Amino acid sequence: MGVEIFPTVYLSRPAVVLPPQRIENDELLARVREHYRGPAKDLRVIESIVKRTFAQCGSQCRYLEPDPTVRVADYAARASQACLDAGGVAATDVDLLINGSIAREYFEPSTAMEIAARLGIERIHAFDVTSACAGQLEAVHVACAYLNLYPQMQTALICAAELTRQFLTYDIQSVEELVAKVAGLTIGNAAAAWLVRRKPFPGGCLRLLAMANYSLPQNWHLCHAPIDGTFTSISGELFKLNVHVAPELQRMLDRLGWTHEDVDHFVFHQPSEKMIKKVLQDLGADPRKAVYTHHLFGNTSSTTVALAMNQLLQEREVRHGQKLILSTAASGFTMVTAAGEWVDER
Repeated sequence: MGVEIFPTVYLSRPAVVLPPQRIENDELLARVREHYRGPAKDLRVIESIVKRTFAQCGSQCRYLEPDPTVRVADYAARASQACLDAGGVAATDVDLLINGSIAREYFEPSTAMEIAARLGIERIHAFDVTSACAGQLEAVHVACAYLNLYPQMQTALICAAELTRQFLTYDIQSVEELVAKVAGLTIGNAAAAWLVRRKPFPGGCLRLLAMANYSLPQNWHLCHAPIDGTFTSISGELFKLNVHVAPELQRMLDRLGWTHEDVDHFVFHQPSEKMIKKVLQDLGADPRKAVYTHHLFGNTSSTTVALAMNQLLQEREVRHGQKLILSTAASGFTMVTAAGEWVDER
């Protein structure tokens, strides 16, 4: 096996954009009641299961875009511009733009083209990376590979925006339907953006040291967002795949010669706060080292790791030299993990 070459690259602080409408659990339950047409006794069972799901996941609120005319690229461009402004980078200085969203209005061209156009970029290498909830972190992975391959590339912009719209449904008429649709009730909307470049960013950034993708494709059917239909997830079976997360994290630690005690902060995808704590328990790590955002935003799909990173930087002082693990798991089943050290040269 050859020697791994990971480029010298830095990940900026993320920029985050949320919709204006904040939805509490009670409002979601009201929407389910409004759509229900069956016997009252069955509705009581459905409500009980929804409440139990919210409690298990830690769901309290999420943000949903109420305007159906707002475009995915508009949200992604807003987050991208905020990230560029914070990093002191001009849009015209970006060499590579990758969109990691699940959501899209069309199949052709790439949504990245519309995002770049909205940023006023006339010439750039731009494309989409679609990998369910792992899309944005996998886009960071791809950007690192491009910077390693092409010395002339200096700066990459990684963005994602998730607007669920018709893919979420409150039309649940039976417990059987609920099993496949209840996970959708924990989902929120958001946009986020990161910059990746060869030199550090002012105000602190993450020096990326390693990244990895781990996929078990025989589980592709457990979670599904169809082209023209509603999101479904066999959550019970999907959550069982959580047993693969801690071993993959351990492989990353072993690769770097770290132990879980060396890691100062864990920044994870946020489908359930209970799941995150279970992963850290399996790893033997202190659950207080993780940041938890599901109760604030719900599961915002591909943008969750960026939102969690943003929350970490708001809640805690991340100091120079501290070690971080960023990781996401997605339907497929796919995991993407990144490891790095915080750099603050002030």
